[in-house]
Amino acid sequence: MINYSKLLSDQIKKENKQYSSGNLYISDLGRSSCIPASDRKCQRQLWHRLNGADSNPLKAGQLLMFQQGSSLEEQIVELLKKSLPYYFKVVATQMDVSLGSPLNGRLDILVADMNSGEMEVIDVKTVRGGAFRYRDEIKETDKFQVAGYIYALRKMMFADITKGCILQVDREGQNFTRHYHFDFHHELQQEIESTITELGWIAESDDPPEYHPIKITVNENKGDDSIKAELPWQCNYCQYRNISCQTAIPKKYHDSLGKVVGHIREGEFDCKIDGLKEYINAYVEEALE
Repeated sequence: MINYSKLLSDQIKKENKQYSSGNLYISDLGRSSCIPASDRKCQRQLWHRLNGADSNPLKAGQLLMFQQGSSLEEQIVELLKKSLPYYFKVVATQMDVSLGSPLNGRLDILVADMNSGEMEVIDVKTVRGGAFRYRDEIKETDKFQVAGYIYALRKMMFADITKGCILQVDREGQNFTRHYHFDFHHELQQEIESTITELGWIAESDDPPEYHPIKITVNENKGDDSIKAELPWQCNYCQYRNISCQTAIPKKYHDSLGKVVGHIREGEFDCKIDGLKEYINAYVEEALE
């Protein structure tokens, strides 16, 4: 019997177009230290990518998900072009922009309000239904990416573009879409400029950046307060985890993560997992402050 699943898996991997891992992209602006660590993309992951480190290959299901997302984004752009009011002009779609080689990117759509003369960059983001329902505010990593497009366009076109928009689309369809407008102001421009410099430092560094902060949860109990420790969510989606990056908490402790790893007794952290305290104690102390 033919294994159709394997045939599909092999074909998806064959057709997947890999971007150049040694380049910087405008989407990497989402690694800015100006963004809170809870939302920020991992800088250490970028360093491994730029240095061609070994990684786990993407699974066929992941590649299919990315293909579905890209296809849906293209459909949304086409629908948006057809639905804009008559006084709006589509200036460009799928436009390549650059902040200077190798920091490049491709914006989804640039529109102009012919009445006001204002132009706006719109970026389409597809998200899973659960994530769509969870987040009800603009994601800073997305904002920095769109701000990067605006910054690049202002230099390329000498145009006073001051508006950006993230259009989120539920991949499952039930929640449909929502959008977030934002202004490109002087402070945001300064953050983009400092981030460009920061990315340059990472690219040129011989040593990787610090690990992303460990997530510590303090549960207040009737008795001693308990402590849970977890790797940041960024690690769960990292191809370099346990291959090139050994993570802030060694692999041998991973089965204990997300569970109670100790208690606070007489103001001190009493860790019940031998050897784990040295990796998380500083994070526990910070969480207790």
